[in-house]
Amino acid sequence: MALHSKATNLLLEVKENNSGIFLNEANLRVLNKSGNLTIERSAAGFILKNVYYPVRIKCSFAGYESRTLLIQKKDVESIGEQDHMIVYLERSVTQIGDVVITGQVTPLLAKQSVYKVNTVSASEIAQRAAVSLNDVLNYEMNNFVANDNLLGSSVNIGGIGGQNVKVLVNGIPVMGRENGTIDMGQLNLNNIKRIEMIQGPMSVMYGSNALGGVINLITATPKKKFSVSGRSYTESIGRYNFSANASAQKKNHQLQLSVARNFFYGWTPKDSINRFQLWKPKTQYTGDLQYWLSFKKLKLNYFASYLSEKITNKGEPIVNAYEGYAFDEYYRTNRMIHSLAATTDLTKRDQLTFTNSFQTYKRTKNRLKKDLVTLNEFETMSVGDQDTTRFYDLNLRGTYSSTRLKNTNLLLGYEYARETGVSFKLTDERQIMSEIGVFSSAAYTIKAFQIQPSIRVSHNNRYKTNVTPAIHAKLDIGQKTQVRGSYARGFRAPTLKEMYLQFIDQNHTIIGNLDLKPEIGNRVEIGLDHQSRILQTPFGYTVNISHNSIQNLIALAVFNNHGVLRRYDNIANYKNWILSVKGNMTIANLSLNAGTGMIFVENTNITPQHTIFECTVLGSYKLKKLRSSVNINYKFNSRQPVITVDQQFLYTSPLHIANVSLQRSFFNKAIQAQIGLKNLFNIQNASLSGTISSQNSPHSGSGAMQLFPARSFFVDVTCSL
Repeated sequence: MALHSKATNLLLEVKENNSGIFLNEANLRVLNKSGNLTIERSAAGFILKNVYYPVRIKCSFAGYESRTLLIQKKDVESIGEQDHMIVYLERSVTQIGDVVITGQVTPLLAKQSVYKVNTVSASEIAQRAAVSLNDVLNYEMNNFVANDNLLGSSVNIGGIGGQNVKVLVNGIPVMGRENGTIDMGQLNLNNIKRIEMIQGPMSVMYGSNALGGVINLITATPKKKFSVSGRSYTESIGRYNFSANASAQKKNHQLQLSVARNFFYGWTPKDSINRFQLWKPKTQYTGDLQYWLSFKKLKLNYFASYLSEKITNKGEPIVNAYEGYAFDEYYRTNRMIHSLAATTDLTKRDQLTFTNSFQTYKRTKNRLKKDLVTLNEFETMSVGDQDTTRFYDLNLRGTYSSTRLKNTNLLLGYEYARETGVSFKLTDERQIMSEIGVFSSAAYTIKAFQIQPSIRVSHNNRYKTNVTPAIHAKLDIGQKTQVRGSYARGFRAPTLKEMYLQFIDQNHTIIGNLDLKPEIGNRVEIGLDHQSRILQTPFGYTVNISHNSIQNLIALAVFNNHGVLRRYDNIANYKNWILSVKGNMTIANLSLNAGTGMIFVENTNITPQHTIFECTVLGSYKLKKLRSSVNINYKFNSRQPVITVDQQFLYTSPLHIANVSLQRSFFNKAIQAQIGLKNLFNIQNASLSGTISSQNSPHSGSGAMQLFPARSFFVDVTCSL
């Protein structure tokens, strides 16, 4: 091959493939060095001087897969008298450090983040045989997942309810709250490469509903010119799931499609032919489409996500001398997300990002009377039997980030959110809430110390202008230890339902409250992270202490001492202390993560003083000769507090949950198979006990909370091409 006739200079930038983070400490070696070619390291990357094409290089960095490239003149971009090229490195599957993006000015390693970010990787998701987000959160510290057969799974983080947890997909807020929370069971994990979680107020970065924390699901990006994968999941209690992914890339185009069907036959502990099932049959269809288009300094991304869910609640037969019939209910949910994002590099130090999304959410309830002889059915006409609720959400977000100032990463941004609710259960059947905010953050680093003050000023059309400050700091003690401290203020405006709901059926009367005050939260936290080696064994631990205080906590309260009539109200100032300790280590073929925690809740006018304990053990042992691994996930929760809609304060019984499984790969990892047991201890419900706080309550002070169906056997197989 003929050499290019003229020598030139070539600037090579080395970046992480998925996040685009600069890997300034990477190593570069020229394999066919000739002439006077020299290499200089600069702040912008590597400068190869006196290059004749083609030139072969090898680029490597700890924790990433090395790359060897043959660079030809056609592969580079000429800018003035200098050529330019970007080399992307893939992260090694054995790398412990994670690159995080949630709440960051720029993507960076988790240990470099001023926030304490907890990540769950794709391999950890697979190790738990997780299908939806609740399968992952069940085994996370400071999380408690509650299940409702009709409203879905809700998560409590650090003693703070799901109405204060913001759920994101690729940074896009997910809408569709029922009873104030997003259903974790509706968030399918097909094609999710990483879950990032930040506990505590993130209202500066993400606005209202982020008072308790943020959960961000990040989808995978294409890594090959063309790839196809499929997954089949079967569980003995009647779950039959299938999903498929396909991706392709050519030059500056990337396309990815993910589809899934999740089917649950339903389950009941009764060994009979009764049509009624305690755990309701459910069918889900999901689909995600992503398209990327890259120019020189501009990258566009279109993301679409679709969910269709049907829950069937068949009633028990009613038989008399004249007829046999039953009342059946069908709950259907549809959610559609459209998002268009653009990122452009104004200069090497300045970047603009825009993320605009529009979502629609529809939930219908139909109640039918079914003749069990003729099988004819017709709609019942009682109040609340037929219901359709629609919500529409527009979210516009833009940020400007810069590293132009010395030792400083600057972020400026705006966000506009508009939610429209349409339902006969809302006053005037149509209500709108909008909020606009501007925010800024500056991460300043001096030697081993980093401090990041942030502030958001927002205006809600129902409330006054709100100022939300935060300050985070991190000190690196050598390379192995980081100390973090923070103060953050949170804000949550009451939802449209909490203000305008007028729900009446045979058993309930629930009304909204226009006089509700916003919830205001304050959190102080300090934590220590340490990673080291003991006799060549990687070992690390984390210690965190935090204090939460929430004013004007919103909840359903009995109205005027009437046990059936309930109204949303500001009923408490909630305060708690959280202590958690987590450790991880790898000994030969054994990887182990364990943690223990305590939540101490101070006395309020609706909750007595109480303490919650928990511990987790997540382990994996590799059988190298068999190319297999044995996995175990275990979590213990002490009694959990439950506040009923009529202000009873109850406790669940202590809970032990566990999964065990065996994983094996075949045909050079083209097939990944896993078999195992879920709900190893066969925990199906938790008994409730406590005292009745309302003398006029028609309910007893004890009962049970449904948690899981019976112990089950599962088979999980993934094939990739």
